[in-house]
Amino acid sequence: MKRTFIEISDEEWESHPFKPSRVLKPSQPPPPIESFAFSSDSLSDDSIEVLENPVENLEDDDVEDSMEVRKRPGRRFVVDEDSDGDFEKPKEEEEIELMFGEEIDEEVEESDVIGKALQKCGKISEELRSELYGSSVPACDRYAEVEASSVRIVTQDDIYKACGAADSDFQPVLKPYQLVGVNFLLLLYRKRIGGAILADEMGLGKTIQAITYLTLLKHLEDDPGPHLIVCPASVLENWERELKKWCPSFSVLQYHGASRAAYSKELTSLAKAGLPPPFNVILVCYSLFERHSLQQKDDRKILKRWQWSCVLMDEAHALKDKSSYRWKNLMSVAWSANQRLMLTGTPLQNDLHELWSLLEFMMPDIFETGGVDLKKLFNSEDKDLISRMKSILGPFILRRLKSDVMQQLVPKIQKVEYVEMGNQQDDAYKEAIEEYRAASQARALKFSETKTSNVAGLLPQRQISNYFVQFRKIANHPLLVRRIYTDDDVVRFAKILHPKGVFGFECTLDRVIEELKSYNDFSIHRLLLYNGVSDTKGVLSDDHVMISAKCQSLARLLPLLKESGHRVLIFSQWTSMLDILEWTLDVIGVTYRRLDGSTQVTHRQTIVDTFNNDASIFACLLSTRAGGQGLNLTGADTVIIHDMDFNPQIDRQAEDRCHRIGQTKPVTIYRLVTKGTVDENVYEIAKRKLVLDAAVLESVEEVDNEGDVPDKTMGEILSTLLLG
Repeated sequence: MKRTFIEISDEEWESHPFKPSRVLKPSQPPPPIESFAFSSDSLSDDSIEVLENPVENLEDDDVEDSMEVRKRPGRRFVVDEDSDGDFEKPKEEEEIELMFGEEIDEEVEESDVIGKALQKCGKISEELRSELYGSSVPACDRYAEVEASSVRIVTQDDIYKACGAADSDFQPVLKPYQLVGVNFLLLLYRKRIGGAILADEMGLGKTIQAITYLTLLKHLEDDPGPHLIVCPASVLENWERELKKWCPSFSVLQYHGASRAAYSKELTSLAKAGLPPPFNVILVCYSLFERHSLQQKDDRKILKRWQWSCVLMDEAHALKDKSSYRWKNLMSVAWSANQRLMLTGTPLQNDLHELWSLLEFMMPDIFETGGVDLKKLFNSEDKDLISRMKSILGPFILRRLKSDVMQQLVPKIQKVEYVEMGNQQDDAYKEAIEEYRAASQARALKFSETKTSNVAGLLPQRQISNYFVQFRKIANHPLLVRRIYTDDDVVRFAKILHPKGVFGFECTLDRVIEELKSYNDFSIHRLLLYNGVSDTKGVLSDDHVMISAKCQSLARLLPLLKESGHRVLIFSQWTSMLDILEWTLDVIGVTYRRLDGSTQVTHRQTIVDTFNNDASIFACLLSTRAGGQGLNLTGADTVIIHDMDFNPQIDRQAEDRCHRIGQTKPVTIYRLVTKGTVDENVYEIAKRKLVLDAAVLESVEEVDNEGDVPDKTMGEILSTLLLG
């Protein structure tokens, strides 16, 4: 019986009778860590509870944080309505059972889900161990330290034959560690293991390894696809370019934007007729699996009708939330694929349960957890749990660091620039504290029977988040709140703008006033400037852009960097902050380009190419989300993180836009931190998360807590400010 899946509503799901949950047999002690990895020694001479970035507070259009839906027990997909309701066991699960001769229990205790997954991983690991190392099994604590495997399915000569083209001067040469990565993927394919994570550190060429692998599937395994590649919009053009270079015999379709509408009718007709697709590879964006327009639902139906050989997810940490529409809709397409391959340099983003979401997507028949609340099972302070997680990763993940495989790679120097607020910015910050303190104390008096020293028990979570973001905005630039323009100014401006129909002629004066009162100083300034309003207190002078400590720091730093021949990438989470930074760079007098979520996908690669090739362009302004993933900006050698993310991996992604293959200069990273503000708390939280990342993915046995502040929630940080 052929398995097909359909999307259903929450109401239909609740009434549907099919809710099985497959997990694994009782746990055994986890096996030693195994991984197929590259060792530089083998080279020959030629070779806290924090609400992370609330979506409503980020103004980047390209931020595509997944929508939350309520958790449901059991599987998330159902068979077609005309079937008998039985769920056919996936092919890979049957093969694993034949390999080890054991069935899977239907019901288990929630607390033992992780242990049972570990047991199954251990069995697969034993099978792979003999393939990789023969009778000699290395003992190691870090994947990159494992001796290079004796497995050599392909050599560089095979790469020439598969990827070369007679009419091209392109030489398809892989670096030795990249050749190891391709062999790793081919071995898993031949062992019929249905998933893998290629987790090499950013900048080591995961894209090239994956593309070469797809080419070799056709060349060696007679498997021409079709393959589905899902990636962020920013890197669509680059994927298409590299596919055409490394897979000259492949037919590649970019299914996005205007081209999607052009191809939709043809693909629908072919899919309904049961005919093969007219391509080897189709490129789509994650947004296709997030939105619920009729067009995108139809697109997903097309993708579900074909049997995919490999579904490849670039920047796969986008699937860290298994309860999101993105995760579920993409899984409904990828479930029946022969293989699900995930590329991410940052597999561990915030917590262990997010990593498990990737593992469950990769190998759902092993890591399926049904309705179990993973947050309750995972404790980042549990050293035994961290050790067991390493065992989970061993058979399926390949991770190499730049320091392991590229001895000649230029160094990356980290610098933290603590900046002190001037009087105007400091006054704005203190005024915000007093305003929110008064509001908190008033609420405390109203609910005096509830004694608490934590605002988390006093204020709604949304209000806590809003307060925290307001403090972050002032720490970045006081123009991001309204302080200069008074309510009287707003009323006067509204009376000038209303007759001009700036907000629409149908809008009443009162509505215009209400709207303007919600604007910050910079937004009002820009509105007055755009509409040519001359007033005694109209547009702001250039002096106002320099009342921020961070902008003053840039005014000192950037001319020195330019004079020394450096070129700079400047990242911010907020597009409104990027607008202010444009103003700042104009005042400083340096040339720049800008890329954020509002930049058309077709123009992004052009901006990247222009910046890399034109040395007269000194800086590039980028939003952390849209510009921090997948782009190659080696034309710069300096990165400035203007405002940090709670999730340090987001900033790591941004750093490695220029610290990657092809970079010839040492790279310096500057982080701007405003002293005496919540900026310092965000920095400490980010550092703590990096300790967890190193403990799970690298050879850190003991977590050094010396000098670290304890983990704090957003509520606890605000409590210190408002109730302390």
